[in-house]
Amino acid sequence: MMPELRWLHAFVLVAEEMHFSRAARRLNLAQPALTTQIRQLEAAVGAPLFVRSNRIAGLTAAGAALLPEARRLVERAGALAGLAGRAERGASGHLRAGLIPPAATTAVAEGFRRFGQAYPGVEVTVRLGAQDALVAALAAGDLDLVLGRPEQPPAGSGLRERRWFTEEQGVLLRRDDPRAGGAAVRVKALAGATLLLLRGNPHFGQLLLGFAARHGAPLQPLPAADDFPGLYWLVAAGFGVAPCSLRLADMLPPGLTVKPLRPVPPKLQVNAIWRGREPAPPVARWLEVAGRPD
Repeated sequence: MMPELRWLHAFVLVAEEMHFSRAARRLNLAQPALTTQIRQLEAAVGAPLFVRSNRIAGLTAAGAALLPEARRLVERAGALAGLAGRAERGASGHLRAGLIPPAATTAVAEGFRRFGQAYPGVEVTVRLGAQDALVAALAAGDLDLVLGRPEQPPAGSGLRERRWFTEEQGVLLRRDDPRAGGAAVRVKALAGATLLLLRGNPHFGQLLLGFAARHGAPLQPLPAADDFPGLYWLVAAGFGVAPCSLRLADMLPPGLTVKPLRPVPPKLQVNAIWRGREPAPPVARWLEVAGRPD
């Protein structure tokens, strides 16, 4: 016979009180019902648990051996409701987020810091990468949240999105570049420049390429970098200029600067994208706590 949790709970309280009547009051049970539960537990374990005469005189060897394990089981069972409730509220579990590089701003980092303080029971992992790879991981269930460009998910994809912030794209230059001397860079001043891009990311830089072409300043695209540190190094080495969000201005390596463009290009949107009709609890809590950067 498998011992029942209520029998173990009764045994723990009787062992604490060493008195059937007091334990019965704590359990809100009649004493005969409590006595029956203890006898059922003794039958299940195959040994008496209390030394009895006219009253309880102590625990038997079997009772002393069982008590620590019974107490742990009862405590763990009591914690189950709280554990499930925290998970339902998004206060525990795992949040797996993916960010495209323009979303990896100081403001978004601060949002993750606030979330970690508010929900220390949630394990957070963050992956930086290209939009297509991150959205594919989200659709496959390997991520819970992506901060990326609007996807306009097709019907049946299971993905939903919400605008999170907009960003203005500028141009990344060496600080000693003559074009970096003013408050902004005229688009026509970039005519003929090599525009350094990311390999394997067809979306990156397309806004600036098209915008410059429409203003009579065609650029020479060169997919030369595998990631943003590589892109920064190539600009620092003088191989060209690169697109860059103005929101990343305070995160650039020494010797580089990002300047706004004139005329001002259209703003780019960054969306929060998740799987399911409504965000999963940890995602919903992150959206509440992180706060939109704009």
